[in-house]
Amino acid sequence: MKRDQVREIGLFFLLGFMDEKVALAAASRCVAKVKAAQDSAANQVSTVELVKICRDAWKTFRKQIPRNQPLTTPTDSWVLPSDLDITIWARYQKDAADEDVMALLFSLVLGVSDQDLADGFQTSVGTIRYRLGKGVRQLGLVVRAQRPVVTT
Repeated sequence: MKRDQVREIGLFFLLGFMDEKVALAAASRCVAKVKAAQDSAANQVSTVELVKICRDAWKTFRKQIPRNQPLTTPTDSWVLPSDLDITIWARYQKDAADEDVMALLFSLVLGVSDQDLADGFQTSVGTIRYRLGKGVRQLGLVVRAQRPVVTT
């Protein structure tokens, strides 16, 4: 398994769950499943298979995080750019559908193609694009609500 895949899995769950303990448990399970899915050391699982594995783990581990959990901020073990405000992302996730959050993370953060996402989610490309559009719109509304009103 390549280091980039492990990084992508960890990033997906850390940003997806905003709960370090649950994210690390989910990422560990995914890494183990990806390793088991590989035929040999030279074979890497496909992006579609990685999406399926991560989505299944999401459904299992998401139950451990209550929807009404207060907004969390990264702990000292997270290394984030100093100009990054993660609270906007946390606010977006509070009301967004899990499928929309996963689609945004896979597509915009990890760069997974719409076709691979559709195959991994076992849905159509149109559905994936709808989820992405809906997710970006909702995220934009959260960003707009956080900006101070400027009057001239």
